[in-house]
Amino acid sequence: MPLGENIQLALASLRAGKMRALLTMLGIIIGIGAVITIVTIGDSMAASIRAEMASFGARNVTVEVRQKDEPGYFDSADAEVLGGDGGDGETFEYREPAESDLITPQMLAEYRRVFAGQLAAAAARDELGSVSVQNGRHKAGATLVGCNADQAKVAGLALQAGRFITDGDGEDGRAVAAVSDLFIQQYFGGRLTADETLGESFSAEVEGRTLHLYIVGVYRYQPPDGAAPQPHDGTTNTEVYLPIHTGKKLLQRPVGYRSLTLQSQNQADSRLFLQRTQTFFMSYYTRNPYFTAKASSMESMMNSMDKMTQNVKLGISAIAAISLLVGGIGVMNIMMVSVTERTREIGVRMALGARGRTILWQFIVEAVIICLIGGMIGAAVGIGLGSAGATMMGYPARPSLAAMAVAVVFSMAIGIFFGYYPAKKAARMDPIDALRYE
Repeated sequence: MPLGENIQLALASLRAGKMRALLTMLGIIIGIGAVITIVTIGDSMAASIRAEMASFGARNVTVEVRQKDEPGYFDSADAEVLGGDGGDGETFEYREPAESDLITPQMLAEYRRVFAGQLAAAAARDELGSVSVQNGRHKAGATLVGCNADQAKVAGLALQAGRFITDGDGEDGRAVAAVSDLFIQQYFGGRLTADETLGESFSAEVEGRTLHLYIVGVYRYQPPDGAAPQPHDGTTNTEVYLPIHTGKKLLQRPVGYRSLTLQSQNQADSRLFLQRTQTFFMSYYTRNPYFTAKASSMESMMNSMDKMTQNVKLGISAIAAISLLVGGIGVMNIMMVSVTERTREIGVRMALGARGRTILWQFIVEAVIICLIGGMIGAAVGIGLGSAGATMMGYPARPSLAAMAVAVVFSMAIGIFFGYYPAKKAARMDPIDALRYE
């Protein structure tokens, strides 16, 4: 019998028992819908986080001073690079790095020399504290950040007026700062333009010490995605950049850096750059019993995040797929009932010359049609729920067409698998016994 005729017979059978067919499809609809919902939310979340992380610089490598016995310090990629397997299972005890444990300016200078052909920027950064500065009745919030000149390039700052701080500012101990346009709007009450604020000063108290800073540059403030709501007083903390050596000297902080952000040239191999950077800084810590240097990149973080997201999606989808198994059993059950109800029809068709293979395909096609319709409805429900869930969580919805296609094909496979036994039973009927069936 042609496939088209089998499909027509299957659809006629479904129309004859609409409610029974719908209840049979329910397990397939729930299973497929749950899987598509999870995949849609997971993909939307992962894509948004990847885009946000990439905006910070996919070519950036962060080097941090970390304890050697810190839990979770090494992963498989680190073990490959470092030739080790991490902690020994002992209880972790936090240690504050001493000045001798920090990355020194001499290390950074040597790194610049060795990687001159691959390095685009090397930013040293240290948060010195959050302050609130007052100017009469006007007030502005600020996070004081000590850094070097390359911070502007790594952070992608766009200057509106003046200049960013220079390495010479730090070497000469100048108390200068680059502030945001939002800072000057809050601090000066909007009465001065960005150009007019150059050379103006403000004072900030940190750890009992008062810092007098002169504004040499104004950059455009870009609020981060998902930024926290403003405080009740209406101020918003923005970063105020000052030379890192000046800040450390004024606050009597240890000379050295706990972290660096390194940016490779466009043509550099990012993975090789990461490995070589790791090896370079680790060489300074071979005799340090407690600390080492850990290099990581946005690319490696995004890959780890993708792997974690995929594992979570697979785990939850496996649980949701249990309903597909239940739905498949429901399809087998209803097909067994259908075969029993249509025993005389099967007998008549066989008596008129229909072969067992024809009967087999008739019932397999009917089972596949049931699962296919259920899978398509489930996919539509999953896309709707997944898109709504992603939107409620604040992520742009990104339905996966590949997941939809796999879900529909999988639902057809369920129809073949669970419909085969009832169809085989119908194909093996004896025509005479089938005709006598009441």
